[in-house]
Amino acid sequence: MPTINLENCTRCLRCVKDCPSNAIDIEKGTINSNCIHCGHCVAICPEATVFPDSGVVAKLNASGLTHPDFQQLSASIRTCRSYLDKELEEAHLNLLIENMKHYPSASNARPVEVTIVKTKEAIQRLNDLTAQKLIRTIRIITSPLAVPLLKIAAPKLEISRLAGYKKNYMARNTPGSSLICHHAPAVMLFHAPVTRYSMAGADAYIWSTYTSIYANTLGLGTCFNGFIVKAMERSRSLRDEFRIPGGHMVYAALLVGHPRMKYANEAGREKPAVTYI
Repeated sequence: MPTINLENCTRCLRCVKDCPSNAIDIEKGTINSNCIHCGHCVAICPEATVFPDSGVVAKLNASGLTHPDFQQLSASIRTCRSYLDKELEEAHLNLLIENMKHYPSASNARPVEVTIVKTKEAIQRLNDLTAQKLIRTIRIITSPLAVPLLKIAAPKLEISRLAGYKKNYMARNTPGSSLICHHAPAVMLFHAPVTRYSMAGADAYIWSTYTSIYANTLGLGTCFNGFIVKAMERSRSLRDEFRIPGGHMVYAALLVGHPRMKYANEAGREKPAVTYI
């Protein structure tokens, strides 16, 4: 729980006015159990007299990042499926992990934990087991018994395309290939406990997205991997093998490494359809 040092407090009430939970009694210098640990009171106090749950109050410099800078950064980030055969430095991993304390949470509960798979053997194992789950699922969907039913139940599902994908994938899936993990030197699994009203999935998407952006400022490349997420969702044994705690679900998977390719041009894309109400 954040704490308040009333000796330096000027009673400006900024923390009280900005508290979304009405948890602060500035006269008593207390913060009650309504606190959702958003950190606004710590961030807004001009006297640095409200202290965080952990760590110290660190003053921020004014951001020099302009909107053209961010547009340039966004346009330069590509999904990376080709990595150098180079181990991801411990210093880079530590920076990625350390910076996660700044990321927002949909639930304010910050339930997300991260498992990092970084040995070649473990990554290859994750690749192969995920590939097995993927092929098994596609075989079921494209089986002669399932196709007529799916055409009725899910008419928009492109069965022929899936069948073609399976054929192409099987031809390329040779021993030692890495069609899922792309020989990335690290795979970050974002997981959290499963609860009835949890927003852990949203939290994992937020954290993995911020991690991807930050990784690119370090000269690293990333790739979001939905195949691993789906395989983990359907296989308790796979979660156990990669030491995902009981009761947890993997909500996001991010490949990270040094990119083999360099991109010089912006990829042209249409803006999304937007409706104003």
